[in-house]
Amino acid sequence: MFEKQTPNTRNILVIGKTGNGKSALANVLVDSEQSETFKESDKSISETKQAKSEKVEIIYGDEKIIYQIIDTTGLCDTDMDKDNILPMLYEAIKLLNGEINQILFVVGGRFSKEEEEVYNIFKNVLFFDCDISKYTTLVRTRFSDFEDRNECEIDRKIIEKKIPDDIHIIYVDNPPLKGNENKIKLNKETRRASKEILMRHLLDYCRKSYCPSSMQLINGRIGDHVKREKELEKEEDDLWEQIRQAEDFQREKLLQKRMDELKLLRREEEKKISEGMKRGLIDVIDQAGENWKHAVETGVEQGNKVLPLVGGAVGGILGTGVGAVGTAFSALGYVLTTVTRGKI
Repeated sequence: MFEKQTPNTRNILVIGKTGNGKSALANVLVDSEQSETFKESDKSISETKQAKSEKVEIIYGDEKIIYQIIDTTGLCDTDMDKDNILPMLYEAIKLLNGEINQILFVVGGRFSKEEEEVYNIFKNVLFFDCDISKYTTLVRTRFSDFEDRNECEIDRKIIEKKIPDDIHIIYVDNPPLKGNENKIKLNKETRRASKEILMRHLLDYCRKSYCPSSMQLINGRIGDHVKREKELEKEEDDLWEQIRQAEDFQREKLLQKRMDELKLLRREEEKKISEGMKRGLIDVIDQAGENWKHAVETGVEQGNKVLPLVGGAVGGILGTGVGAVGTAFSALGYVLTTVTRGKI
């Protein structure tokens, strides 16, 4: 893991369970009053189908900071289609470009077993070579008493029993901008107060850039294919313009034939990227070693629902089934591939 001072662009990864207020938090950070920027919903089904990012520029004294806010689909969700998980993680990794400045772990209520397990998987597996608590902030959303220090402190003590690490915890409330005019006005004021807390925290603690070994391992597997896919995408865009301007039918036919070839080539690269993602995550698990073994064994003993969905997706490429250790937890299910390799 490499650590360095960040110049001006800082990557903020927003994670958490669907319905906890991830997208509302992201909208508050980018100062958007449009719930469609990051799609907000009170439903238990995720409205965020793929990783999405927006940038916001902040002037602080003589310093200009650009925050890239990356919203992901719920990592604790049970209804996520396993076919969509790899593309979503790929988009997030591509946006991070190998570096991360801060993880905002969004919790909308009491800290659940699934959320506790997510944190432990991040800590012991995905970021096994660094102290994740240094650059992770637990954001307690939907906390109506977020400006009451006493109420925050009571809740903080409860959460700290679940996470013994010295992790930052902040409290906000980002109510939806719905209802009558007076309610919307009041909710806007509440969201502005939340943003002040968030931005002050980021200015204080989002100063360094981390380059986890896990991202380097995954990028090593998919880097060439990502580059090739971008080249094909550019050629495809150029070709569409040529087809649009073609005046001769025969030329248009030839261009369309090349377009069909490009689409096939892109699909092949996408398959290679998907396979590379799976292999890269297996590399991460191998590197994590005993950390992962301990995390899984502890999780099973505690009755936690451990990561089967993507484990099935990864196991599929190995031609091997994955044991049913649990029934929940979507996107980090890759780690169950260690079961297929006799690690636990």
